[in-house]
Amino acid sequence: MLTKTMKMHKVEILIKDNKWKKELSDIESLFYSYFHTIFQTIEKFKQKKLEISILLTNTREMKILNKKFRKKNKDTDVLSFPNYPKSFFSQKKIPNDIFLGDLAISYNYIKKKKLNFAKYIEKIFVHGCLHLVGYKHDNMKEYNEMSKIEKKIL
Repeated sequence: MLTKTMKMHKVEILIKDNKWKKELSDIESLFYSYFHTIFQTIEKFKQKKLEISILLTNTREMKILNKKFRKKNKDTDVLSFPNYPKSFFSQKKIPNDIFLGDLAISYNYIKKKKLNFAKYIEKIFVHGCLHLVGYKHDNMKEYNEMSKIEKKIL
């Protein structure tokens, strides 16, 4: 398990497929940098101590997780497992120290897209983190709201 902790944030990474290490150098700094940027962009999280865990895996394990938690027997790029319901982040006073939850990311799904690997990782990581803090895209209004914040961060 890789862990990167700096002033305000802690990012724990479990790599279950070695292809990740071949594709990206200094994985923990990369994800920490993304994480820091995301939560410095959203005003209510700027002064919070935030923590996340990330599973970097492959198609086989991602299909298992997707089937178990979303009842979909297929690979996907990112799965988010929030530690809190959306209403938690609507409170006036959010605690200063928050474990946001877990993300699982599939190497194979991303690689088969034939896009810039690092850029795609950045995009889905932002997307996954926004799900951890209550953003959804179940309807057009939610989609537009989430899309707007994603673009601002990216």
